[in-house]
Amino acid sequence: MTSSRGSWAVGPPGGGQEAATALATGGAARAEAVSATGLAAAEAPPAAAPAAELRSYDAGPVWARWLAPAVALLISLLHIETPSYWRDEAATIAAVRRPLGDLVKMLAHVDAVHGAYYLMIWPIEHLFGSGALVMRLPSAVAAAVAAAAIAAIGRRLISPWAGLAAGLFLAILPVTSRYGEEARSYQLVVAAATIATYLLVRVLAAEPAARSRWIAGYAASMAALGVLNIFGLLMIPAHAVAVALACRRDLRDPATRRLVVGWLAAVAAGVLVSSPLLVLGWQQRGQIAWLSVNTSSSGLSTLYSLSGSFLVTTAALAVIAVALVLSTELGRQRRTAMWPSRLWEISLPWLVVPPLLLLIASHVQPVYTSRYILICVPALALLGGAAVASYGRFVGAIGLAVVLIAGATTQIGQRTLAGHYDDILALDQIVAANARQGDYVLYTNPNALSFGAAYPFGLDKLPNIALRQGPIPSATLGGTIAPLAQIRSRLAHAKRVWVVEINSLVTDPELLGLNGLPVSQTPIMDDTRLAFRAYWHERGDYLILFTRS
Repeated sequence: MTSSRGSWAVGPPGGGQEAATALATGGAARAEAVSATGLAAAEAPPAAAPAAELRSYDAGPVWARWLAPAVALLISLLHIETPSYWRDEAATIAAVRRPLGDLVKMLAHVDAVHGAYYLMIWPIEHLFGSGALVMRLPSAVAAAVAAAAIAAIGRRLISPWAGLAAGLFLAILPVTSRYGEEARSYQLVVAAATIATYLLVRVLAAEPAARSRWIAGYAASMAALGVLNIFGLLMIPAHAVAVALACRRDLRDPATRRLVVGWLAAVAAGVLVSSPLLVLGWQQRGQIAWLSVNTSSSGLSTLYSLSGSFLVTTAALAVIAVALVLSTELGRQRRTAMWPSRLWEISLPWLVVPPLLLLIASHVQPVYTSRYILICVPALALLGGAAVASYGRFVGAIGLAVVLIAGATTQIGQRTLAGHYDDILALDQIVAANARQGDYVLYTNPNALSFGAAYPFGLDKLPNIALRQGPIPSATLGGTIAPLAQIRSRLAHAKRVWVVEINSLVTDPELLGLNGLPVSQTPIMDDTRLAFRAYWHERGDYLILFTRS
């Protein structure tokens, strides 16, 4: 390294602002001036660069800085109201439609990891209602923020064209709009993780005199990330690897040691702020006990389809691989590195470390699900943007088109009525059209207890025959369940019962626990004299009607 910052070194503060997002204001200038057409320019040592070059930072045209977030927002808003709420969104509505004091009490018992999101959505729901556009709009905005932030990282690390390509790459991935159209915290967590990584880039590149403000911003971003979702703190080990790689060649330099100490202090502050949620999350870990028996979102195959589908991931990796091969050959001819080392130092740990750690931890306590590692998706987009930029403008646009076409079927599918897996709206309408006075509902899976909160037409009108205590009195999402003997006693006196089953159909219903396993070996309808009458199948959900013979 030439200095404590080596390839991350920049000139004096005063470079241009990141106009694409309000997340980054002002800042230190970048040392490298890279060709706007891609990665073709070699990296020159900062000490050898002219003073004017050291002080320059090319943010690119204004329209290019705004294009990626605009595309991400528009794609996320496309048919945002069409898909039915699914089980996670129903849980959000069940949480936020109660009085604020009751919501706070609930968080002490369940869903503390989503507490910050619930508290943010609570005033929105109470002011504007629980319509799909209202409830999902914050996630759509977060998708735009994530695209703006990854574009800013690409501009800082490589070039304006690479930044634009990275932002567009993220915007067109089906997973971005999938969670940009969901009333849940995951897209906000992705945005926060991307902002934190941008601020880390600025920390590593800043002059020592200007570094403290970037470290302060980074500390705030890590605190926000942990508060939004404790699994967002998986970015800490990823960033630790990035910092180690950036500083590895000059650890004896006092400025480098101060940088490392500053980063550690920022991380400690972020963990300290989010530590109450870490404690509550551990105490409430029984909520994810179902991961030990359900591999639909916790199997290894979910890693490869994280972008939205196997085909999309294959297309994205192909675009990156071909660009890497071509750039490597060109680099040999020119005897220079075509892909900046700082790109790999940031993107690879970001992409690999969080899922690796979560999978290892799952051998002790099942905690892995694909939703918890969505924070890694922008790293794939960053590499994709670098690849697209290396092709040049015309061929790079074709590369983006390949990824877009590969994800077209997925994009269309996730905007259908059952595009989010559960079609609670269809179940609700069936019950509304066929229910009679005195009917009851029974949810066999605890993950379905909030279904009635999603819509007011049918399920919400039926008393839950298995309920011991309601959601608000019990300070839970869907209420607590009565003892099995008491449920069977109630069923023996009921005339008609609607049974809601999720994931699979069991014509002799079994009541499941939080771990996804039956709480009894005897089907719950035995000795109740209720007979199977009819069933309806809506994507991942089954509605079964039992009537007295």
